[in-house]
Amino acid sequence: MKAVLRTASQVLLTALALFVLATRSFAQEDPGDRIQQLYAEAKQDESSGHIDEAVQKFQEIVRLDPTLAAAYNNLGRLYYQHGRLQEAVQPLQRASQIDPKLEPPRALLGFVFFQLENYPEAHRELKEAVRLNPSDSTARLFLARTLVQLNDLDGALKILTQLQHQDPRNSEVLFTLGNLYSTLAEATFGKIQTQDPNSYLLEVVLGKVAEIRQVYTDAAEHYKRAIERAPDVPDLYYRYAHALWAAGDSNGALRAYNQALERNPYDYRAQWESARIMLSDNPREALRRASQALERKPGIAEAQTIRGRALLALEKPNDAIDAFKKAIALDPEDPAIHFQLARAYRQAGLTQEAQNENAIYERMDKAAHVAKEQKQADSQ
Repeated sequence: MKAVLRTASQVLLTALALFVLATRSFAQEDPGDRIQQLYAEAKQDESSGHIDEAVQKFQEIVRLDPTLAAAYNNLGRLYYQHGRLQEAVQPLQRASQIDPKLEPPRALLGFVFFQLENYPEAHRELKEAVRLNPSDSTARLFLARTLVQLNDLDGALKILTQLQHQDPRNSEVLFTLGNLYSTLAEATFGKIQTQDPNSYLLEVVLGKVAEIRQVYTDAAEHYKRAIERAPDVPDLYYRYAHALWAAGDSNGALRAYNQALERNPYDYRAQWESARIMLSDNPREALRRASQALERKPGIAEAQTIRGRALLALEKPNDAIDAFKKAIALDPEDPAIHFQLARAYRQAGLTQEAQNENAIYERMDKAAHVAKEQKQADSQ
């Protein structure tokens, strides 16, 4: 019996020693190593689509170290990206409290509040995010959208105009700006209708709204009515012509452009836009009009391109090359100008230069198509 007790005591002592060693080993384990391991696992879970598991890993990370702002930000980001908006608020707020100079959680929190339609809170967070990182164009866009919801249309317009200037082809900015213009136009329409129900300006406002909505036949009709009410306003003829061209009525547009130039021979818009229509049938007149437009407004890439195409039609490739180079300097992102420059080089007998420009065109055109397909995929 004593032997059995002695043996049991030895086993108990051995187990106790092993427990103490294991406890000491766990106590000595570096929490930083465990956090790094959890972070790697969370990112792997996220990339594999196992979002709940990734959330659990980030939750464990913040339990191990409640001072990690980045971990709270990642947790809030996961909640936000998967529509768990209410759950995203607390970790994003905690990240901002831990590191007030960190911009991403502020921006994400602004996005969350915007989608929750809590616009005052969205404004507060997005304004601070933009202050911390003025180059965050997405935060600035949502700040503008928030200002629209808060009826600060002037503030929204200022931001959107800046964004459009920085990225003229950003469809999100253009869409938001179009909606804002539409809102401003409708408000203006109401005021004019109250003050002067027969004003031609009512038709101008309606024409602009129709253009924003890309219903160009309606826009042309509104501008035509405006002309009937105020036949002595030269700008109306240009607007009417431009709407007709956008609607696909080139012959009607050319007649209207000519009427606009009769009333204002210095309208550079009517000059180069009418030149665009005349390229095929009358390249010499197209060249004259595009050149006159550029004398009055040198920075129009489209006018330089039209001038170059007219010169090509008149078999003046060297002059066309110069025009296309100027157009590229004004708009380096347009692949079509490189295509035209390649044509000019070929006409001038500069085969290698033509091949180089054609390669640039193909590369840019392919990149544009890939970007468009990616954008369509992202929107689905």
